[in-house]
Amino acid sequence: MGAFLQFALLFVCWLAALATLLIFLESWFALSNTGRFTGRRASGAYGVISIFVPMHGSQEKVERTIRSIFGQSYPFIELLLIHSEEHADFARLATEFRKARSHIPVRIVQTPFGIQSAQDRIRALEHAQPSSHGRWIVILDCDVTLDRFAIESSVEFAGSNEISALSLRPGVQCQSAVQRIIAPSMEQLAQTVRIGNRRHEKRRPMTLESAFLLINREAFSVVNQINRMPGILNEAGWSVWSYQVEGLRTFEGDGSRWMWRDADVRSWSSDTASDSGLPGGRHSAGFVIGSTVMGMAAVVGLAFGFTHRIDNFVGASILAFSSVSYLLMAINYFLFARRLHAPAWFAPMWFLSYLPAAVLSLIELNRATRMAAGSEQVQKAHQTSKHK
Repeated sequence: MGAFLQFALLFVCWLAALATLLIFLESWFALSNTGRFTGRRASGAYGVISIFVPMHGSQEKVERTIRSIFGQSYPFIELLLIHSEEHADFARLATEFRKARSHIPVRIVQTPFGIQSAQDRIRALEHAQPSSHGRWIVILDCDVTLDRFAIESSVEFAGSNEISALSLRPGVQCQSAVQRIIAPSMEQLAQTVRIGNRRHEKRRPMTLESAFLLINREAFSVVNQINRMPGILNEAGWSVWSYQVEGLRTFEGDGSRWMWRDADVRSWSSDTASDSGLPGGRHSAGFVIGSTVMGMAAVVGLAFGFTHRIDNFVGASILAFSSVSYLLMAINYFLFARRLHAPAWFAPMWFLSYLPAAVLSLIELNRATRMAAGSEQVQKAHQTSKHK
């Protein structure tokens, strides 16, 4: 290889090592130790826990979520199934669970409005809240599957640490073995895009709901009274961790060990929700392509180092930078694999899943862009017809 090409490869490998290191540090070491949730078995002194499940989306996922609630180790649970009056399938499913023989009492709450949007689900939760009797309240998204000890561990963590509201981020799990191998690379690319797009965001959008929220009734009553004061949005009561209230301790952490969503790598954004999926936009595709080029540069640099003599400074530097990038990418894959219930042993061969993940990410971004453009055209046409 000519001297110019060697210097060009050296520059690319150096840039790849620097970018990989920055992303690695921001992805893992920037996390606060207080954001890591460590569960323990409960002492049994926390009374009844009321679990709210707004039923929407896939009926199969809703049924899987409810069955995971029935399998909880904590004995004192009441379940409130919330669905819209217009969905007969959800009404039939809720009735079947209410008739099932179980130690968990089931209450059905019907709403006269749909609950597809986040704001409608908040209204539905407020509509169902007076029907609950628990000392603690759990709001659970209907596509999250719970581990057997999830409720017991979370209430023990909140109670022993005097936490009023506990919000946990679920993990992700793919069904097929091939998708489990590709999933950590999908999340690596998504994390790169999120870090890159964060520089372009003027402010972080407020989250109105959580996939898993545990809150005690006293804290909810306090925040609910504040939210009902003039000039304050009532919907903030279900996102209490976003607000600093005097005398109210909140916690937001990673609960991937105790709860997870089923996902498909072909629809990663929609299956893993907005906090884990690929953010859309023109910059996102550029970040995916750039991250793929940097990742493959590490592989090319290692191949060059092992197949050519490295008796000079340039060759040794290429091998060193490529080794750093390759090692960091493998560690990144390993850490994401643990969170996504994927095979961590595949980490040394991460590059075999990186290219398919990049292609799938670009396809998904292209599909999301077309859908956004179509929705914008429909809105413009609707506005034009209204003016006419």
